[in-house]
Amino acid sequence: MKVSIDAILGSARKISNQRQVEEESADGKRKDGLRTDRVEIENRVASRIDNIQKELREIQTSLTRSQIVRDGLIQLQNDMAKGGAGAAAILDSVRFEGAPVLREFVGSADSPSVLSARRESIGGLIAGDVAKLTRLQVEVENIAASNVIGGEKIGALVGSLEDALSGRDAASLGSISHLKEEAVTRLVR
Repeated sequence: MKVSIDAILGSARKISNQRQVEEESADGKRKDGLRTDRVEIENRVASRIDNIQKELREIQTSLTRSQIVRDGLIQLQNDMAKGGAGAAAILDSVRFEGAPVLREFVGSADSPSVLSARRESIGGLIAGDVAKLTRLQVEVENIAASNVIGGEKIGALVGSLEDALSGRDAASLGSISHLKEEAVTRLVR
């Protein structure tokens, strides 16, 4: 039996190639840590998407409630400017999910300064909810761009966020934030 360096190196290459073929699965992915890491990352991202959907529903509920209260405050202020005869009817008629939310929020406000303070307060709550929505939108767009999870679920979530931000009073930039449109336009360009 003749043993040469070339024969030993050739046998080592065959063994190495055989091990590599055994480590790879049928779809060409390695069975070592890379595949399990990807599955773990996909599971974490899927879990985060579920949490984002839950947060989105909560924020939309809060935003809708706040917008209803703000509209009621505007009605109260207009009524107070005319003499305040319809304040009790307005407090009872402004409801969210069957509850008189304006009465809960305003309490026994009987002066224009109290109503103005309450209106500023609700404006802050609306701005906070919109800021949360925009943060969620950025996070969802980053997840979509990462291509870790694709498909309908992420597309539906992006659509929901865009609808929430483009709906109702959020359509104008002034109602979303205190940014100046001209400054933002210059920065984007």
